[in-house]
Amino acid sequence: MSKPIFVLGAALTDMVGFPQRKPTLTESVPGRIVKSSGGVGRNLAENLVRLGLPTELMTVFGDDRNGKALLSECQELNIGVRYSILANGRKGALNLAILDEKNDLFAGIADLSILDVITPAYLESQLPALQEASIICLETNTPPAAIEWLLAQELDVPIYLDPVSAQLATRVKDQLGKFHTVKVNRRQAEVLSGQPLSQSSDVEKLASRWLAAGVQRVFITLGDHGAYAADAERKIHLPAAKVKVADTTGAGDAFQAGLIWASLRKWSLEDCCRAGLAASTVAVRAEGAINKEMSQAVLLEHIRKFC
Repeated sequence: MSKPIFVLGAALTDMVGFPQRKPTLTESVPGRIVKSSGGVGRNLAENLVRLGLPTELMTVFGDDRNGKALLSECQELNIGVRYSILANGRKGALNLAILDEKNDLFAGIADLSILDVITPAYLESQLPALQEASIICLETNTPPAAIEWLLAQELDVPIYLDPVSAQLATRVKDQLGKFHTVKVNRRQAEVLSGQPLSQSSDVEKLASRWLAAGVQRVFITLGDHGAYAADAERKIHLPAAKVKVADTTGAGDAFQAGLIWASLRKWSLEDCCRAGLAASTVAVRAEGAINKEMSQAVLLEHIRKFC
């Protein structure tokens, strides 16, 4: 059996509002509200499992109805949870999101206080398992102290970063050189660099700076403008696929899963980026953070057809 991928981050219950018209901050508008499983870490883990990759999720589940439902669903999906925590007396993480008329995020609130249970002491108790991972995927819902502990270990395992949001990206701003692969969107990249990326040359300069700091591969997603990727040997920019978008919520999580899937097959930088774009294309064609049709066959079809 191949070594598992370890994903360290959040598992939560998503409450997503789909408005029938353009929302505003001062009134309630008619629409639909959908409840589903979410969290960047959990979403990434599900995508990886659907792509046939053995995956262990390190997170915290509440012992309320939502938390137990999340745990049960992960087990049914064959997402490994043996290194996760069931926190007695704590309610599960919850995210409230409102989309706009284009199905992009308009506003949201996330209650992730339960993740404070992930401490350096807990991670240290799981160090032997972490050392046997093929890849460790860290997303920055993880508490800062736990992030610092993990990056201080100098593990002989590549660590992939997903900063989650512009705000949470600041948790790793001074430690980017410790990551093997950094996957960010434009806004996250601007926060981490402290400057706007208004031109393609700005993106290239930023990637070069991160590579010089020790990052081995950089992927910057650019929305409708596709994605930029760079390593020590090559820099590329691939266009986005033209597809009907149902929901952009899980696009970034799917991109990360796609590039990991391709990386484990030792595909080139360009083909890893192509796989990431194809996976995000699969994701945005369905409502919710996960497209249940995600699989190796579907991903390969989208690589051929759209990317």
